[in-house]
Amino acid sequence: MRSSSTKQVAENNRGLNGRFFTLRSRLYNALALGLRNEEGGRRWSCTDVETQRHVVRTIDAFLECISSDMSLHPLVKESVADIVPALGTTLLQKNEAVMKLASKVFVKLVNVIPYSVTESLLSDIVHPLSSSLSSCHVPVVTLCAIALNAILSCLSSKKDRDVWKVLEETETISYIIQQIQCGGSKPPEFFVETISLLSNILQRWPSSRFCVWNNNGLMEVLSSLSLEPMLSVRAAVLQLYSAIALCRNGAKKLLENGNAPLQMMMESMDDVNHNYLQLAGFTLAESFVVSEEGRLKMIESYVEPLAKSIISGLSNWSLHTGKLTKEQMSLIKGACCVCKIVCWPGKHHNYFWKLGIESVLLKLLLDDFHIKQISEHFSSLDEVEALARDGLSANFLPAIKPHVWDILGGLAAHCAEDFTAQMVKSELYLKILITCVCLGFAASLRSARQRCPNVENELASRAVLLMIYSPSKYISSQTKSILLGILKPLAKEDIKYLLNTLNATSSGITGTMSDNLQAIHLISLACYSGLPQYRRYVMKNQGVHLLISLIQTLSRNHVREERMSRMNASFHYCGHNMKMCCYEFEDDWVGDEMFLVFGLLGLAELVHHSGSLKDHVWSKSTEGQLISQVREICVNSFASGPKWYCAYLLSYFGIYGFPSKLGNTIGNALSGDESTNLTLVLANQEHVNVHGIILSVRCPSLLPSEGYTSRRKEIRLSAHVNHQALLKLLEYVYSGHLTATDDLVKRLKTLAKHCNLQPLLQTLCRNRPKWRTPFPTFDLTSALGPNGFCFSDIVLEAKGNAFENWKCESCTLSQPHLHAHKAILCASSDHMRALLCSGMQESQSETIKIDLGWNALVRLVNWLYSGKLVPKPKYGCLWNNLDEQGKLEQVIPYVELYCLSDSWLLEDLHKECSKVIVNCLDSVNMATKLIQIGADCCQWDLVELAAKFMAPSYHQLRNSGKLLELDEQLVDIVRAASVARLSQ
Repeated sequence: MRSSSTKQVAENNRGLNGRFFTLRSRLYNALALGLRNEEGGRRWSCTDVETQRHVVRTIDAFLECISSDMSLHPLVKESVADIVPALGTTLLQKNEAVMKLASKVFVKLVNVIPYSVTESLLSDIVHPLSSSLSSCHVPVVTLCAIALNAILSCLSSKKDRDVWKVLEETETISYIIQQIQCGGSKPPEFFVETISLLSNILQRWPSSRFCVWNNNGLMEVLSSLSLEPMLSVRAAVLQLYSAIALCRNGAKKLLENGNAPLQMMMESMDDVNHNYLQLAGFTLAESFVVSEEGRLKMIESYVEPLAKSIISGLSNWSLHTGKLTKEQMSLIKGACCVCKIVCWPGKHHNYFWKLGIESVLLKLLLDDFHIKQISEHFSSLDEVEALARDGLSANFLPAIKPHVWDILGGLAAHCAEDFTAQMVKSELYLKILITCVCLGFAASLRSARQRCPNVENELASRAVLLMIYSPSKYISSQTKSILLGILKPLAKEDIKYLLNTLNATSSGITGTMSDNLQAIHLISLACYSGLPQYRRYVMKNQGVHLLISLIQTLSRNHVREERMSRMNASFHYCGHNMKMCCYEFEDDWVGDEMFLVFGLLGLAELVHHSGSLKDHVWSKSTEGQLISQVREICVNSFASGPKWYCAYLLSYFGIYGFPSKLGNTIGNALSGDESTNLTLVLANQEHVNVHGIILSVRCPSLLPSEGYTSRRKEIRLSAHVNHQALLKLLEYVYSGHLTATDDLVKRLKTLAKHCNLQPLLQTLCRNRPKWRTPFPTFDLTSALGPNGFCFSDIVLEAKGNAFENWKCESCTLSQPHLHAHKAILCASSDHMRALLCSGMQESQSETIKIDLGWNALVRLVNWLYSGKLVPKPKYGCLWNNLDEQGKLEQVIPYVELYCLSDSWLLEDLHKECSKVIVNCLDSVNMATKLIQIGADCCQWDLVELAAKFMAPSYHQLRNSGKLLELDEQLVDIVRAASVARLSQ
């Protein structure tokens, strides 16, 4: 038995040497000097400096002897569990003589011992390190920051909450900010490590960002540090800027700070710099690309150097022993992510073509061996395809391939119509690149049929879709020609598979399908619909009926609810997770309706080419259902993409323009003469009475250039203006859309062109929507500005007293008010119509008092003029950092509107206010205020909402006496809600 036991011990201690056991014995002898018996067991506690120094040195020696092979041994794990309390307690004693040594040993600990060993001890490690960041000793702070950076670099998501709790308790961010602000002449390493630590915290925990970007003193220090000659300090500042820019409000703050952050970013991205500095610049640029403000600022200020830096980042690399270094790969990925700026419209695309983007992208797909085989004397597409197929099979830089597809699709979508082969450096490279992505499309179809698609497959499919439907006839025709050759052997079989699968999806027969798979199915059908050789085959196999049915299913199942707690922005593939925040209202062209966009695109292409087949494709009843469904999507969708394709589809049924709820409402004003103040007179003396304010916003070209006077004015139109065409144009001006027969469309095109109504002209010409073009909204709020003052015929006055700094730019009235227009108010609200057109006293008055505070009145008028409830309440970090009174002040205007909209019968406004209140209700104190307001205004839905929120805290509220503030009836309602909750 003894022999067996001895063998077992020897086996267990394999890999450990005598020195290890000697140092471990010394370690435990030293630790024993500080062990104290206390309630709950023995713990380490020692205040003697010499003992502390001895223990720390003993720990240091023990850690020094641990090799990577030994680090996972059970005896090492056991020892680490005993080391951490002693080392942490010593550091927390804040004894100057020992702190530097202890912090240095902590750095060694986190570097020598694997994360899997220390994971269970993280709180005990992080607490003393973060607490010591308040030290006045620069080396201690630097070493603690180094240790914490090492920990955060490998921190698992399951430990996020525990570590963040410790960082909050020790006020880590505040101390780091103080250290950086008091930096003075401290060494570069100090700034690099403290700024990097702050950056790492901001990247991982979004709630930490506000107190950083909102600290003006810190931002000034960072701005001065960005001028430091030490490149490592500048790189650290850029990394912190990148973390700040992950918050939309933080990104705005950086962009508002002149051009300093942008200029620093551009300088760092130059290829003369070290890779790590370039990467820091690209990381910041990537954060800016996410927001519209960031993209516009970069394009407006630095478009050419930006394009050059991106191209340089994508091309200035070389293989070492057949592979890219980790640093090179990171730099290429960073440049790829910034290059996604081509996925949005702007003036920047031509710069990329001029710099040979097609050659750069191809060299990221094919290795040097295949690139060198490219010959200008390729005689056929078959040779090109063979080279591309063989090159792709080598699987060169597979992690970069999805980026290439995304960039190529963006470039194709935003090519100018006159883009030709002469505008690229190498037409052959472009053809091979197109061939590669077409092969990627074919591969995505194969993977879809095997039900195992991935992100790369979807991106390749989407790139081909955007190339087929590119505004450039050259790109489109090249893609169609190459794709046709690749797909031909299995094309009809593919189409049948797609139609059958999508039909099953529409009917609800299939089970759960991944987003990648459903997207590839819809994209593939839209691509086949764009190929003339197979379009008729799709239509003859009920493709139109299928897409109509599928669109009805998609629109019916889509949850049409604007979410304030979730980010809507859809970011292009970048292969990593960026924890964005405060981008709730960032407009996205596709949004959550990606499938709907692809379905509408495919259907629009089939309808566009149906021609004489139309009567055989669908019946009149089917046509009516389709028009109704498409109108509904156009009106109710939140994203621009579905709206654009709906408007495009409607043009094939004689409906031109952009249907909207507000447009339908304002359109009624055209049929009456109430509040009209202009007369449009044609050459044959026929005339139309109109409202000057609506024309001034929607079609200013019809107004005289010399200005407007208060008396009724006649405007004589050219003899070329047809009466019927004018009426139809006014129909569009007032409602946002019109119906017209084909014979009238030609005249309307001329009139729309002269009136500079480009969006209307696009639908009249049935031009395919351009990807990511903003959708024309029906918005009359510009009438509330100085240009609309001359048309104002009513003043809306808010309740309450005038407040500080309030001043009207148009008149001398001191009471907060708005200069409005009866025509718009009457059309938008039946209540206002009854008030202003009834012949009662209010209809004769120039001023009407509205029972709303100023902030609520502004939102009401914005709603009546635009159909939008703006401005929105603060959200994200701005909301989270308000005190309870500040939050209540944000919500009260919506509560006022909620009550008023009920009595004014503004149902949609009532619903929107309810959504805002529900999303903002986050405290019992706020609920207590709202329940009383709801009761006072007889808004029992609001009372019920507040009561349900208070229900979980009912007993606590009752015991604390807070319910005494409420009426007995309201207390009973809260009690009933609590009982109902418990019973469930």
